[in-house]
Amino acid sequence: MIQLATLRIATPDGLPFAREKLRACFILAGLRQVYAGQITAYISQAFRSYFPAELSILLADDMQNFILRPSEVAGRCETIAITNAPSNSDIEAMQAALSRLTREELLHDLEHQVEERTAELAHERERSESLLKNMLPEVIAQRMKDGETIADTHEATVLFADIKGFTAMARDRDAAEVVGILDHIFSKFDAVAEKRNIEKIRTIGDCYMAAAGLPMPQTDHVDRAVLMGLDIVKAMPGIREEVGVEIDVRIGIHTGPLVAGVIGTKKYAYDVWGDTVNVASRMESHGLPGHVQVSDDVRQALGERFSVEERGTIEIKNRGTMKTWFVHKIAVPGDQ
Repeated sequence: MIQLATLRIATPDGLPFAREKLRACFILAGLRQVYAGQITAYISQAFRSYFPAELSILLADDMQNFILRPSEVAGRCETIAITNAPSNSDIEAMQAALSRLTREELLHDLEHQVEERTAELAHERERSESLLKNMLPEVIAQRMKDGETIADTHEATVLFADIKGFTAMARDRDAAEVVGILDHIFSKFDAVAEKRNIEKIRTIGDCYMAAAGLPMPQTDHVDRAVLMGLDIVKAMPGIREEVGVEIDVRIGIHTGPLVAGVIGTKKYAYDVWGDTVNVASRMESHGLPGHVQVSDDVRQALGERFSVEERGTIEIKNRGTMKTWFVHKIAVPGDQ
């Protein structure tokens, strides 16, 4: 048998083009136009049940019949009789008709390519926006899309949570286990931050940093940060059991003015700077495991809602001696 062509039809949109090619081939072989139209109409209907599909058009060795494959697509038109055996030039003309891309087909193919590319670009844009939202607060990401430079001043409360015992534990474990344990711990902290509507700023090694009162103002930002600290301390026994490691957490909190903004041109980072951040870090580093240590500014802002204990004074670089407090729990029944 002589293989004339194989028509490949991926979607219903390609069916009219295949039908016209097939009809032209049959007419070139000497079939009457009406009969050629009837055959192609039947095959066209059969094709609709098999997308995507292929149809091979062959000439029998005796040149007296077309053979269409596969039979389930061709159906009763699997064998089509030809009155006069085609010449070599007829065969070349039929092959050209079956393989030729019509103007309409070229336009359709171009439109299809444009649609596919447009869909790909839309997907990439959605992916980029999703990544941006994961890296930055949503309101900040939107402002950056609008062309803003992000440089804001806030009254906010900063929390640092450091994992005590993590460095020693990490020395005796492989990288995958260390990363897995830290990921588990910080994922728990992320859940608490989301619950209290506090912005995670970043992690520094085994230290977790978050801030309340930004990027949108919150009148109760001090309470939110302290509640997050208490939530973390309360969650630590369960976390220790889950990761199977004897670790604890030191938490330090300070409140005051700070600057927040986005830096970098390739890996964006929403960050905060200022004396408030430095003091919050000292509250953590001079704290005790299993305790939430706060500055006197935080203590004064809390009022009587929380049970607190005076810790004493600590020396803060560039600030001198500062009075500090431990916050133990919520003192008002029913508040959480």
